[in-house]
Amino acid sequence: MYLLFGCGDLGFALGEKLRENEEKLQIIEKNEEKVRQLKEIGFDAFLGDFTDSEDIKKTDVKKAEVILILTSDSETAERSLGAINQLKLDLEIDPIVVARAPDSIVESELRNYGADEVIVTSEVFAEYVHEEFREFRERIKERQLRNLLMGLDGRLAIVLQDNPDPDSIASGLALRNYAEPLGVESDLIYSGRIGHQQNRALVNTLNADLLRVEEVDFDDYEGYALVDVSTQGNCSLPDEIRPTIIVDHHSAVSSRIEAEYEDITKVGATATIVANYMRYAGREIDETLATALTFAILTDTMDFTRGATHLDFSTLERLLPLISNDLLQKFRSPPLSADTLEVIRKSIRSSRIKGGYLISNVGEVKDRDAIAQAADYLLRREGALTTLIYGIEGDAVYISGRTTDVRLHIGKLMKDIYSNIGSAGGHPTAGGGKVPLNAFEEPKENKKALRGAIDRAIGRKFWETVGALKSER
Repeated sequence: MYLLFGCGDLGFALGEKLRENEEKLQIIEKNEEKVRQLKEIGFDAFLGDFTDSEDIKKTDVKKAEVILILTSDSETAERSLGAINQLKLDLEIDPIVVARAPDSIVESELRNYGADEVIVTSEVFAEYVHEEFREFRERIKERQLRNLLMGLDGRLAIVLQDNPDPDSIASGLALRNYAEPLGVESDLIYSGRIGHQQNRALVNTLNADLLRVEEVDFDDYEGYALVDVSTQGNCSLPDEIRPTIIVDHHSAVSSRIEAEYEDITKVGATATIVANYMRYAGREIDETLATALTFAILTDTMDFTRGATHLDFSTLERLLPLISNDLLQKFRSPPLSADTLEVIRKSIRSSRIKGGYLISNVGEVKDRDAIAQAADYLLRREGALTTLIYGIEGDAVYISGRTTDVRLHIGKLMKDIYSNIGSAGGHPTAGGGKVPLNAFEEPKENKKALRGAIDRAIGRKFWETVGALKSER
């Protein structure tokens, strides 16, 4: 049972919360009119002086598990603590006593008088503002974005990152839905492939109508929004076009470009940012889009084990009542093709691990996107902190890296290792690369010799760079 000493604004608000949670509660208050009003609305209230132990005995103080002293007057609080200390001795009770203090000096004094916990109201308010600051910031950013879009006279090109993932796809769709009521029509544009089964399931289920960059003329658009990407090196927007909008959650990089409107916020997923645009603008989020945004947040934060923030948690909490659990499960566990299963099988059989760094050459593959799925899958292997899977499709070797090692930036590491023979890059936990077969001296027809050359230039080179293997030089 809770016993409240005093029922001003704070006491009444707290009493209402406790009653909502069906907690047992009694109030002792020295103002007769307040006691009458409290009783009229159903509170168990007593008239009395809570600095007087005899008046406190009018309540069920023996049953009290928590006593809350909510007066703002420090002298009254001290006298109340004295009365409680006497009752502890007389009645052999030991409730938790919580008091209120205006500052840290009074806090120390109240603890000396026997308070178990002291709430410093100024610190609580400051902590609240600090916790909510990012949300306040996003509210301001949404207003700025709304004003910009309302002044846009023409179509908006929403440009996704190359080979868009669930966060990029869901965020792009949400931005399109956000812009539509403002009279702005938009297209989602991407380059590369939508190969992973999760990404395909997302696009097909949402009827996303994504346009390949080859299908569009950027001159047809009035504005350009980069979503889940902030550098032209990782999207299809031509170098000569300056973006109007950038919305991204990735850390700023040296190659990041500038836009008229920028929202690059350190959260777990871009979907978190755009979902809050929808919220602050009063946009309805239907079941399918809510599920896609939820899936994006879960995917990019690796189920809240990577980079998640308070804003990601609060956003997901608001999305969950809107989602379809069946649809979310379909996004998370889409059927795997026979080709993908075969690549995963080969990656397991040929995997080698040193010092937590797992490498695997899967040979020739029909679908290079299966290499990335194998990298994800093998990261679950016991002892593996980082995976590097590579294989041949067509005239190139495709590489996929994944890591849970916070000391590593896998995208930057892969770029440093392979940029001299091909191209590579990515994010702190995921990277990809491509090396043309003509970078190797061995002819493609000599498969054994070519496989050995690839292992030395890619797998062994990776091990040497991270210190898992001594260099031959």
